[in-house]
Amino acid sequence: MTQRQATALAASYRHDDPDSWDVARAVAGDAAAFGELVGRLEGRVFRFILRQVSAATAAEDLTQDTFLEVYRNLHRFRGASKFSTWVMGIALNISRNYRTRAPERRYNFQSDEVLETFDDGAASPRENAALGESLLAVQRGIDQLNAELRESLALIALEGLTYEQAAEIADVPVGTVKNRVFRARKALRELLAREGRDDFLDGGK
Repeated sequence: MTQRQATALAASYRHDDPDSWDVARAVAGDAAAFGELVGRLEGRVFRFILRQVSAATAAEDLTQDTFLEVYRNLHRFRGASKFSTWVMGIALNISRNYRTRAPERRYNFQSDEVLETFDDGAASPRENAALGESLLAVQRGIDQLNAELRESLALIALEGLTYEQAAEIADVPVGTVKNRVFRARKALRELLAREGRDDFLDGGK
């Protein structure tokens, strides 16, 4: 594929997709362009998968599997959605397959890693401990949700996607995503209320 063809291909993708040019270059066989795409998206994909499988080592492996699958299927990307949305859909399917293969390993929560992420030294040890306990309570609640509720909550509340984007990734109607997120948040609030932390998710109402 020539530079001119790559330019034409990029123009056929969504104009609001910041990855369109690098995707077109990658489809043309430019390994450096694909590397740039991976560099921009791998952290986001890893965090999303970690919320699905709750085991850092597995999430790292599944992130690699996701980008291998992306590379194998680059020629199938048509640009109807943003490239990042398409990648997240692949990550979701990879996570689902993993949970199906190894259900006994789904909820191996990595508490130390999560607490280190939130401990930036700005808060007091007591405040960090309280936050850590609340985060653990939230994670316990997430672990008790079924796969559909976990996925929808992760896409909306953790990834910051719109309901329309989440519906596209999950391949369900927008109303279904909204219902799942509502049920997931309700379940989390009920769990936190039982643990005396009922104000922790007030911002998610």
